Amino acid sequence: MTIYTTERVLASLGYADPLDAARQQARMILLGRRARYEARIRSLESKWGCSVADMRARYVLEGQEDFESDDDYVQWQWYIDALSALDAQIAAIS
Repeated sequence: MTIYTTERVLASLGYADPLDAARQQARMILLGRRARYEARIRSLESKWGCSVADMRARYVLEGQEDFESDDDYVQWQWYIDALSALDAQIAAIS
């Protein structure tokens, strides 16, 4: 009967160091998040037919308030900022 350990299972999958397996898993999770955020950004670009810079211009325009576009702009900017953070995290573990 074979006794399995975490190290043996990971080694059989090509990971001699468990930290390498953890890095690879973390990288895949981060890339998945990145893909979801990029898809959401594309959806907002399609919905509004403009860039985030155009939305920012609408957002800061005085005397005009549009709750839907304001909310979408804030969310859009959050996704862009999150992509930068994800890229830094991916670089850190690579």
